[in-house]
This record gives sequence, C-alpha cells and structure tokens, in this order.
Amino acid sequence: MKFYFKDQAFSFELLRAAAYAGYQGAEIGECLATAARMEEGNFESWFLEWKKTADRTYRTAMDCFNRKHKVSAREAFLRAHNYYRTGEFFLDGTDERRMENFEKSVMAFEKAMELLDSHFEIVKIPYEGTQLKGYFYGASEDKKGELKKRPVLVFIGGYDSTLQELYFCGAAAAIKRGYHCLVFEMPGQGEALRKQNLFMRHDAEVPVSAALDYLETRPEVDMEKLALLGMSLGGYFAPRAAAFDERIKACIAFNVFYDTFDSTLNQNPQLAQVLQLPEEKREQMLAMAEEHNSNLKWMLNNGKWVFGLQHRYEVFEEMKKASLKGIAGTIKCPVLLTMGETDHFVSKDQLNTLLEEIKAPKTVRVFTIEEGAEEHCQEGNHALFHQVMFDWMDEVFDCNMDEI
Repeated sequence: MKFYFKDQAFSFELLRAAAYAGYQGAEIGECLATAARMEEGNFESWFLEWKKTADRTYRTAMDCFNRKHKVSAREAFLRAHNYYRTGEFFLDGTDERRMENFEKSVMAFEKAMELLDSHFEIVKIPYEGTQLKGYFYGASEDKKGELKKRPVLVFIGGYDSTLQELYFCGAAAAIKRGYHCLVFEMPGQGEALRKQNLFMRHDAEVPVSAALDYLETRPEVDMEKLALLGMSLGGYFAPRAAAFDERIKACIAFNVFYDTFDSTLNQNPQLAQVLQLPEEKREQMLAMAEEHNSNLKWMLNNGKWVFGLQHRYEVFEEMKKASLKGIAGTIKCPVLLTMGETDHFVSKDQLNTLLEEIKAPKTVRVFTIEEGAEEHCQEGNHALFHQVMFDWMDEVFDCNMDEI
C-alpha cells in the first residue's frame, strides 16, 4: 500500500499517523495537508511540517479547554499528541528537539486523558531499583474509582513505540469491550529511554514480570484471564515473556518476529555481504547504503539510540540476541500470531518457523491486500485487527463480556 508518498518509509509513517483517526488521534485532511507541504524523503522537512500542524492543533485544544468544551478539547489534544509523535519519528535520538517534542506530545496526551470519561491513571511499576511508567485504563462500563474485577490486557510496544501511542493501537479498543488494560514502557522506549537511560533488552520477561507483579496488587484484575499483546518488535517480546511467565494466560504477537536478525537480512539481502566486512569498512558501507534507503537509515539510527550503541554495525549484534529459537517451544498458553501479507519489516518465513516450534494451542491470521490490512501491524485497518484479536480473547477466556 502506498499512501501519498512513493518513499516507503514516508508512506508507511503517514499511514500510521492517519490510522489513529478511528480513536480521534488524527484527521485524514490534516495528515494529507501536512504531507503536501513537505519534501519527500527529507527528514528535516518531515519534522518541521508535522510540528506546524501539531502546534496549531494544540492551540485549538487549549482554546477549547479554556472555553470548557470538553469533548472538542479532548479530541484536539489527542490529534496534537499524535502529530508531535509522528513529527519526531525520523529525528536522531541525540537531536535536542526530540526531547522537547516528546514532552509536548506526552503533555497533550495526558491532558486528553484527564478528560476521558472512563478510568485512567498514571502508574509506576517497580523495576530493578527504579520504576517504569505505565497507564492503567479501566473498562469503560465502570465508573471512575469503582472498577469491577475483569479480564485484563497487558500491552507492550516495540522498536519505536511510545506509551501514549498504545492507546490508539489497543487500549481504547480493549476498554470499550469490557477489558481493563495496562500499557507500560519497556526499557528502550519512551521516558525509560529518554529520561532514565534504560536501553532495550532482549530478555523481555524481566520487565514484563515486573508489570505482572504490579498487577497482582490490584484487586480489580482477574489474573486468571490475563492476556499479553506485543506490537511490532513486541511480537518478539510478548512470546518471549510468555515462555518464561505462566501468569500470562493468552499471548498475541502483533506482528510476528521469530528471529529479528534473520528477518532483517531476509528483507534486506544486500546487507549480508556488508556485514562480513571489517568493522571500519562495515560502518562506512552501511552509512553509504542508508543514503538511498529511508527505512534503513531510520532503522540503524533508531537502533543506535534504543540500544545505546556507538556504531551502526552494532545494531545487528543486538538483533542476534532477539530470537525465539529454542524458546518458543516452552510457551504453554494459547497464542495468536498475526502478520500482514506485504509486511516490509517481517519476512514470511518467520511465521512458518515460529509455527513449527510452538507446541501450545495457536491461531494464525494473515491480513490481506484485499482487506486493506496488509501492512506492518495492520496500519490502515486496525478495526479489523481489533475484531480478530478481541473475539479470539473472548473465546480463549470463555467469557461473554456483556455479562461481566
């Protein structure tokens, strides 16, 4: 799917921004008007034009808020948040504007959540001498402060996710279906990366288990009906955590990653020879390759940032650690594996190999071009993904959400 741009990275990230319109996180007209002003493939132009749109939308939100128009303010804050998030996407992690932009994005989002009709709270999860930030959403049927004991969805992001973005991708869909939802930052994401210098780690079971320990302190959570959803690289994190923690009763990979290094090379076969070169030459060739490939440039720059590395080639050594080989077979809970038909981040062999290793009950759903859901993480048709996932969860937990 190409959305306005021919450049794959620009097209996909524009589609990603616009996809959140389903939960008031965007408007198609605003997204296309922003795209029309920018130079395709130019990361600086991308940032500047999204910032203009975000700033204007935030001013609208504040005006509505000051005039006590609650719904208008909430929706404008949500759009402003998403436009700030989208704008910073291609900036280097060391760019000072990235932190400023991120803080505006978080501020806009949390202002919107203050105006949410259902239960919302900011939580701190104890983790290795510090804390991980999270949001706990109560099912929308429950009044604030009067939460019933319900099934819970724990939702984690991936290589570039923010805590706030997960509201549009799964939390909003969960609470209107009668699930409580906890989303939280893993090391290498959001404030954990930007403010605490916590870098991404392959052993996702450690931070996930910390989050489950926290949930056990909440009486409104039914720990026997706990599902873990992992988005994008979270499609590796979630199955990995499920293999080590039996408190996870259902696991959803949104989309699958069996072996991150193998998948990346399968999608970028030109890198195989480059990675055989001496380190100095390897770094030089990667720098040259990314000049003509926006996706590769972003992937390597983002990897250096989230893993806390100095060189591009080191990103691939971290990828080698992120593998479910010899691990997926120990998962005991039911697993839902999803994938887009033309996913440009995940090679198709990843799904087949993972299927062979998982012995637990498993369900597979490949989303198609015909459905408009063929892209990575079903950008373009989240409603269909949510329908598939939550219907599957209802059946796994054998519960009629209308009767809870």
